[in-house]
Amino acid sequence: MSTPPNKPFSDHKITAKKSNPRISAVPKNVDEVPPNTIQPFLQKALESSINTGEIPASLFPPIAEKYHNTISHNDSVPWPILNSSARNNILLYPGSFNPPHQGHLATIRYCSERREQLGITTMFLFVDPGSIVTSKKKKWGEIILPQNLRYELFYKVPEVSQLVASGWLQLLVGDMDNHIEVLRATTDLVSEAGYAIKLVGLLGGDKLTVESAPHVHPGNLQEWGPVDEFLIINARRPVDFFDPKTDKAPIDLPGCTKWKRGTEKGDEEEGTIDNEVGVLWKCQALTVPGKPTIQFRASQHSASNGVSSTKIRQIMTEALDEKLMDGLKDKVISAEFLVEWLILQRNQSRKVSDEKAFI
Repeated sequence: MSTPPNKPFSDHKITAKKSNPRISAVPKNVDEVPPNTIQPFLQKALESSINTGEIPASLFPPIAEKYHNTISHNDSVPWPILNSSARNNILLYPGSFNPPHQGHLATIRYCSERREQLGITTMFLFVDPGSIVTSKKKKWGEIILPQNLRYELFYKVPEVSQLVASGWLQLLVGDMDNHIEVLRATTDLVSEAGYAIKLVGLLGGDKLTVESAPHVHPGNLQEWGPVDEFLIINARRPVDFFDPKTDKAPIDLPGCTKWKRGTEKGDEEEGTIDNEVGVLWKCQALTVPGKPTIQFRASQHSASNGVSSTKIRQIMTEALDEKLMDGLKDKVISAEFLVEWLILQRNQSRKVSDEKAFI
């Protein structure tokens, strides 16, 4: 593909509105951002008339927050450049992150370190709103961290804030509908500019399982929204449809998946495992409207860091105040800030209980 010409954004799909500094995707000096990055396209989508809803989409941290500890872009770090001769994957990493833990951080690190092999131009992390987390009704799920706090816990990790400052990682705030609409508008604008681009949803292995309940069709993925493709990486989280020790190919889920070996530049001999990112397998998500492609990277090294979200929620619920830090420090990220918030909530609850006792 030839280098895309410099041309203005097309306005036939989205209409720009007055700039809102709280949702800015680029620094104040826009001239510092090369035009062949995703930033100006994202800015256009964020400022468009489609960005409405209960929680209009924006980026964390807001550029205009005067007292926020925002890390500016380091001039020595190049902005992620859109590839004019290959496909650009915009990776969406959504989840409850209640709370963010070391497994989540390891996934971000894994994708960042292998961004070239996986063709990831930019990674968007989306934290589910509290109402969605509540509706999932997980065990020990009584404590729901505010959405903004979950972003804050991510951003307090220097490794994460530096990736945000580089422009490769974007912390996208919004509701369940408009964050997808903004990303779709962004990819449309990038495509109109002449680049090949796909919106790819990073799918946890537990979302595609051979042990679906009898009344649920295997691999019920509709809730993940209109992405172009899904990506599953068992090097970060084991899956039950592929055992790297015994299986030569992933197991098909009847009526949902039918795997075929993918081919790509640099592939080793068919049937072998690439230890770096895993052998590529592909199929269509037959249960999802539009039948988007599912990519599965089958690696011989499958691990989840031993972090259990259920165990973390149990500790947050049951551990004594003085035991919270010891129980959480090796499991969650930004543990001291999380523990501070938990104890504050407990103290407020105790105060309310005491006041009621005197009535």
